[in-house]
Amino acid sequence: MEINNDDFGGFIVSKNVIDGKPIRYTYREKSTIPQLNGWTIYSIEDDDAYVNDSNNFVILSAESVYQIAPLMIQIFDAPYGTDLCWQYDENGNFKDFYDLTKDKSISLKKFIRKYL
Repeated sequence: MEINNDDFGGFIVSKNVIDGKPIRYTYREKSTIPQLNGWTIYSIEDDDAYVNDSNNFVILSAESVYQIAPLMIQIFDAPYGTDLCWQYDENGNFKDFYDLTKDKSISLKKFIRKYL
């Protein structure tokens, strides 16, 4: 897939995700910085102390995020306020999302159909 980074803007990403830890949470909020798209990506290992240290995060392009988590590009256009917990099966494969705003599980297919 060819990605034009200019179409997406920057993602705020935990360094743990870059180091290969599975994604646990993603949320999108309106950014006050025009170059950012509002998406923040946390790993399964990010606790409050980790998250509260801005040195533990970097800004990545869409192309870089696609290499780590192609699913982010599929859900990119989700509305501001989207807050998702990523769920995995016993083998560590992505299973579905838990929509924290709706307080229920939702498959990728249903998420895309409903919100995108």
